[in-house]
Amino acid sequence: MNLLAELRRRSVFRVAAAYLISGWVVMQVVGVITSASGLPEWADSLALVLLVVGLPIALIVAWAFEMTPEGVKQTGNSGEAALRPFSITDGVLLAGLALVIGFIGWQQLAPPETVVVEVPVVSDEGPVETATEDMAPGPEAASIAVLAFADLSPDGDQEHFSDGISEELLNVLVRVEGLRVASRTSAFRFKGSNASIPEIGLDLNVRHVLEGSVRRSGNTIRITAQLIDSATDEHLWSDTYDREMTASNLFEVQDDIATAIVAALSERLQGILPAADIEVETTTENLTAYELFLQARPLFLARQDLPLADQYLAQAIELDPEFNEAWELRAAIRYLGVSYGGFEGEPEEQYAMAVEFAETALRIEPNSSLAIAVITNVTSESSPQPDAASVRATIDGYSRALEIDPRNTTALNWRGMVYGTIGEVDLALADFNSCLEIEPYYIPCRGNLTVSYPAVGNDQAAYDAFIEMRNQGANLNTFPLGTLARLGMRDTFLIVAATLYGPNAPWGDHEVLFEMAQNPEGDFDHLLEAITEYEVARDVFVFPYQGVDILLGNHERVEAGWSGIWGPEFAGYRRSEVFQRHLAEGPLLEYWRTYGFPPQCRERDDGWIECD
Repeated sequence: MNLLAELRRRSVFRVAAAYLISGWVVMQVVGVITSASGLPEWADSLALVLLVVGLPIALIVAWAFEMTPEGVKQTGNSGEAALRPFSITDGVLLAGLALVIGFIGWQQLAPPETVVVEVPVVSDEGPVETATEDMAPGPEAASIAVLAFADLSPDGDQEHFSDGISEELLNVLVRVEGLRVASRTSAFRFKGSNASIPEIGLDLNVRHVLEGSVRRSGNTIRITAQLIDSATDEHLWSDTYDREMTASNLFEVQDDIATAIVAALSERLQGILPAADIEVETTTENLTAYELFLQARPLFLARQDLPLADQYLAQAIELDPEFNEAWELRAAIRYLGVSYGGFEGEPEEQYAMAVEFAETALRIEPNSSLAIAVITNVTSESSPQPDAASVRATIDGYSRALEIDPRNTTALNWRGMVYGTIGEVDLALADFNSCLEIEPYYIPCRGNLTVSYPAVGNDQAAYDAFIEMRNQGANLNTFPLGTLARLGMRDTFLIVAATLYGPNAPWGDHEVLFEMAQNPEGDFDHLLEAITEYEVARDVFVFPYQGVDILLGNHERVEAGWSGIWGPEFAGYRRSEVFQRHLAEGPLLEYWRTYGFPPQCRERDDGWIECD
């Protein structure tokens, strides 16, 4: 018997084609329903399994039975029925099957679609325009986030240790060329969260996620790590490391895990990320000193309990006097202590200690980026009479620190502030934005954006940066009222002004504040005395950073060297005699004449400095 002819006679081919077309349609419908109705992600997989199981059943039924005018009957022998001629139904089924196969092939081979998003932009004149920008459909393949490892120790008292191990792995992976690593502050937000790996990957815009756990018991430690594809929730690699608790073993485990991760990604991303053997420098052989360092570092990053962090580091250094990381971190903490408080002694004493600790770190490791940044900042802060050369030396010092470690967000923030002081607002914005690309939750950099963006006419970006700060939990008692006014956000302005100053402000209705903020060049001199008395009595500023009376002509209150003077509120100050005097008394004019004026400023023939 000719099998193909018999299959055709029994309509097996016809049934198979109809089944495949119907099954494809069913899968499309299930996919839409699953997304729209909130069904579990495995619903479409279940539908596919049922369809695959049903196919052989349908073919068996087609072989054994046939549809006749009298109903369903068992198919007769080949001699009992003639071969069915090719019909219009057969043609339709063949055409439909060809279309389905062609569509599936196109879906697999077509390049991913670019999504165009409309972004509202506020122009200098005020009306809202629409700009478009292309957005990639998903994260780049060579990207990863390192989540905070879970502490599975019996007493649950090793959280600082599990956090430290995951952070050390992150610091190793960021040095792998071609691999983009989500920042610590971004990834650690999911600590203790119930979010799924696909949700985390989507939020952090990474394709891969590393998670793990640490279990410490006595003199042994078990570290488990697993690498997951966030798009598919597929486990790509996992391993468990049992070691005796020594500092050397911990650095060795970091080597092993990082190398295994890069190898797994390299195998998966051939041609994108080459394999590499990772070598982690052993910075101390003393396990207790290393644990003390791991306890101090998160306090430094959070700017919390700095004296306690200093105590941890002092103990670590006593155990291992050559522990470079402890020295440089202690230098930074002592420097920050002048601003954040908690330490006894005058600022000069704190600065002297910071320099001493930083110099010790540089003796041990001449390429300590953090130590160089600390010495640079202390030198700048404590200079009694800064000049053009000292300003340039400060910028060069931060640049040197960033050459060693381009991810040093502290140096980026500090250098950006210096650029803002000398009027190089574009360079300042570049540093602050680079800082946030590395650490999106680094509040100082985002705060500096709110001051810098108005100077280049981008109030919308300043407002967005401020709102993002508030969303990230920054405790702020000021609000960019000038930005709100220029954006025409009257209702928001009035609500904020009422919240800040109450109903009994000396200017009466807050509408007058809104009018003045929109037009600081107007005739509002009658408000100057009342506002000045109000601010002095309540020790507040009506506008963030500086007083409203400055806008009304009291330029003596402007702090010389403050980076915010380049905003539109201070156009009057920049045209004043006070501004010229501030330039002559400080290092700024000498710096400009030596190294060049910023784009918005120029010197006239009579020596007057014009700044837009």
